[in-house]
Amino acid sequence: MKQLFFIFICLLLPVQFSFSTYSGRVFTDHNSSGSFDKGDTPLSSIVVTDGQNTVKTGKDGRFTLPGYEKTRFITITTPAGYEIDKHYIPVNNSIKSYDFVLIPSQRTKQSDHSFLQITDTEIHTRGVASNWVGYLKNYIHSENAAFLIHTGDICYESGLKNHIQVVNSQTMNCPVYYCIGNHDLVKGEYGEQLFESIYGPCWYSFDVGNVHYVVTPMAGGDHSPSYTKKEIYQWLKNDLAMMPPGKQLVIFNHDILTTSDHFHFGISDTEQVDLRQYNLKAWIYGHWHINYVRNQNGIYTTCTAPLDKGGIDHSPSAFRVIRMQKDTIEKISLHYCFVDHQTVIASPIDGQTAALLPGQSIPLSVNTYDSGCEIKQVTYSLKEKDHFGTPQNMTRKSDWNWYAEAHPASLPSETTTMEIQVTAEFNDGHISIAQSRFRYNPSLKTKIETGEAWTNLLKNPAHTGDSSGSLDLPLQLAWVKNVGGNIFMTSPLIAEHRVFVASIDDNSSKNQGVFALDDQTGKIIWKYPTRNSIKNSIAYDNQTVFAQDANSWLYAIDAVSGKLKWEKQLDPASPPYLEEGLIAGNGIVYAGTGTGLGAYHAEDGRPLWVNTAWKKHEAATTTLTLGNNILTAGAQWKALYGNDSRTGEMLWKLTKDGLSDRGASTTLHNGRFYVISRNSLFIIEPQTGEIISQKQLTEFNLNVTSTPLITDSEIIFGTADKGIIALNKEDLSIKWNTPVRLSLVYTPPYVTVPSASIESSPILSNGIVYFGASDGYLYGIKAGTGEPVWEMQTGAPVFASMAISGNLLIAVDFSGNVYAFTGKDLIHRNFNQE
Repeated sequence: MKQLFFIFICLLLPVQFSFSTYSGRVFTDHNSSGSFDKGDTPLSSIVVTDGQNTVKTGKDGRFTLPGYEKTRFITITTPAGYEIDKHYIPVNNSIKSYDFVLIPSQRTKQSDHSFLQITDTEIHTRGVASNWVGYLKNYIHSENAAFLIHTGDICYESGLKNHIQVVNSQTMNCPVYYCIGNHDLVKGEYGEQLFESIYGPCWYSFDVGNVHYVVTPMAGGDHSPSYTKKEIYQWLKNDLAMMPPGKQLVIFNHDILTTSDHFHFGISDTEQVDLRQYNLKAWIYGHWHINYVRNQNGIYTTCTAPLDKGGIDHSPSAFRVIRMQKDTIEKISLHYCFVDHQTVIASPIDGQTAALLPGQSIPLSVNTYDSGCEIKQVTYSLKEKDHFGTPQNMTRKSDWNWYAEAHPASLPSETTTMEIQVTAEFNDGHISIAQSRFRYNPSLKTKIETGEAWTNLLKNPAHTGDSSGSLDLPLQLAWVKNVGGNIFMTSPLIAEHRVFVASIDDNSSKNQGVFALDDQTGKIIWKYPTRNSIKNSIAYDNQTVFAQDANSWLYAIDAVSGKLKWEKQLDPASPPYLEEGLIAGNGIVYAGTGTGLGAYHAEDGRPLWVNTAWKKHEAATTTLTLGNNILTAGAQWKALYGNDSRTGEMLWKLTKDGLSDRGASTTLHNGRFYVISRNSLFIIEPQTGEIISQKQLTEFNLNVTSTPLITDSEIIFGTADKGIIALNKEDLSIKWNTPVRLSLVYTPPYVTVPSASIESSPILSNGIVYFGASDGYLYGIKAGTGEPVWEMQTGAPVFASMAISGNLLIAVDFSGNVYAFTGKDLIHRNFNQE
């Protein structure tokens, strides 16, 4: 009996004692010997973990951890004021002491500091592009960033192995941290095995300034992880227990924790951590390939799209910069990739007569940007009597735009030639200079005569995009106005002698809203601040402007006063993000998407119907289209849907041949819907959803938001990579293809360098097709031939379509500039040779 008992105990021993204690020391290595010697300084109160248990070092810098059955690393919480080559040591039976050598660091000591977030680089098919890596390096150097964090989806075996070669603490010259994403859980003994072998533990923490930063892993992915939520919870609970009072908390993960205001992480109703009690300031994530910031009752949830390519919702390629202060987040901002020290004078236009303000001053609008650093200042000098005057400071209006009103020293009484020089100074020491030579005409009177209202994207709910206006080339800039926030895919409206636009704020400065501008002068008459960004189309009907924000709120705003008439939150289902555009007409506004899609009385917001047949999916960039009593809408990576506009009943859905992930909206022409998707043009019967014709264009990427323009003989639309094309309306053969310049930043999903993208939809007036492009230019080309006849460089990408009424053309750019052009011929053909 005793013998059996002894055997039983022996069988238990390997299970109970399969892991052992781990001990070591934390110190500063003054003589760089790599080991603790006389004269080195032991560091006390430093937090160390075995993946479950956490302890603090004693006065002698020593620690001992009990370990647990899955202990694979001993990890240090790098304290503020220090850096370390590696914050972890893989466990190994041959290691007798797990020693961590800390290096004093001033940049991680500062309470006021900044860090960079990148995410979803997914380099498995392309390798790491040196250009975006270079921008990161330059920004970190010029702005002295405290660290760089990658929040997951490096992607698959090849990506995991290659990414670390170029983005690490040595190449970036700052601490670099990684999260694990769903596509980083790959085949192996367990999903995180390869990630751990290259990047170390999947959960850990570190301190910078007055902030405790915590990295947590994605719950699941392509292959099952070995870790459990219970293990993460237990470690997090132990880690947070070590936080000193008064510190801020910021958590990184590949996905969002919650869409509610309750930030609880746990495994049951009783076993959970309330993160608000630990002064949580932000939950920073990726995964969705979108740029989106939401303030959830004092806690920022911040998603960032990839910096190397366009987002799934066509978000611009960017990395995130977060600036921390002692007790708060000072600023959250995006920094866009692929722009090199560019400075462009948008007004006055080189070679034109300047648009003058009251008092005869010159509106000077400059778009300047660099992806590798911030701008220190922008100044201008006006040339009079053969020399440039004293430089004058310009005022920043948005992340791309600077503005000033230039006053000539003596007001000319007659038309004269002037020059203006702009100097942009960047934080990396670079100086960029731009000049404009223009005509100053004190007697210039630009007469704007609007005509038929332009009330929806591409004029009307059917998006026909044609104008009966009297706009004739060449065009003259009548006025320019910056609204103080980026304008993304919201196309302008023209009605009631006003221009209506809307802005986004994917940062934290609250510049989003709806604006009304005087159509004669550009003066902002009113601004209505919305809760979140207006990403897409707004609409006008019966003296009311309708807009829906990314947080799923629908607004009805009085077009005259700018006061709210009514508002309604549409379906806030997870994720709480609404990219789509709405339409309005005949007393009804159609808004939302998925089960939040509905038809509402424009007067008071009463619902006529709400969709129950299909759900939203990824954020889509489509604007609703109405034609033949059919309302078309799309869910990204799901389908294109046709609903009865009178009842809401879903009549059809199209999922095959690439129609599941189109970015463009449909247009109605002669009783047929036209839409582009992936690499095809589709012609669809509205009542049944039957695909009447599909024209494959395999040489083009058509994953853009460019809605086709249908003329008497052509079908015209933009591409993601090769400019604008036209098909012969009769046989759908390619008629012409007009190139544009390379994009400044990239927005079509998974599109990167080099591509020439057009996200805007073309419009037509007097035989001229107008559109803007991601290269920062506005274009006019001849219908029928595609021959370029007019262009203007704005210096900022153009993602929104234009609007025309009478002799007025309105264009907007990403800097927040609103441009008004008339067709008055005031351009001297040989002006630049005078």
